[in-house]
Formats: sequence, C-alpha cells, structure tokens
Amino acid sequence: MKKIFLIEDNPTEGFLLRIALSKVPNCELHHFANGQKMLDKLDEEPDICIVDLNLPDISGMELMEIIKEALPNCKIIVVSAERNAEVIVKIQATFTPYYLIKSDAVLKALKVLVTDILR
Repeated sequence: MKKIFLIEDNPTEGFLLRIALSKVPNCELHHFANGQKMLDKLDEEPDICIVDLNLPDISGMELMEIIKEALPNCKIIVVSAERNAEVIVKIQATFTPYYLIKSDAVLKALKVLVTDILR
C-alpha cells in the first residue's frame, strides 16, 4: 500500500482534496494541518507529499527542502493558489515538476496525477 501525506491548513480545501484522493486505489492517505505535524511523521516514509505553499508554521519551500533531503525518492506535488510565474518556475526547477494551481479543476487533476505517479 502506498502512503500519501497531504499538508493543507485550510479545512475546507483539505476536506475536498481528501475526497478526491480517496478514489485512488491502494493508498493510505494522511492529512496534516501544518508542516510540523507532517515532519513529526516523516520517518513513515511517504511515497508522495502534497504540499501547500502557504502554511501557518513553515513555508512550503522550506518544507519541500526538508522532504527532498530526508526522502530523495518521495514525489512532491504542490497544490497552491500561488500564480506567480517566477515562484512556479523556481519550484519546478528546484523541487518538483508537479505544480497544480488551486481551481475548480484541481481535484480531478490531482487524482489523475497521483494515480499516474503511483503506477
């Protein structure tokens, strides 16, 4: 069974993302409302971390840096409202090519992306 960590501080968005990911077969999903709670469980070695950039306790960039250093084989997906092209390019060049902008279509796109990564 594959393990997915979802880090999203907004309760409504977290709920919707969990619903979308509940349809992915053979996955164990863990939702964290802040970065520190996720870091406390990083030793469980998730296969995928879905990261929001704007968290209350740590920046998404810093969080991705820690994940990438601790678990180089963990795939990172960013799901954020951040639309600044410079920020997106920096993230894609440094941490992950998988960047989804929060929108009406993000739920379906995230489910498809996670399913493809886990194949």
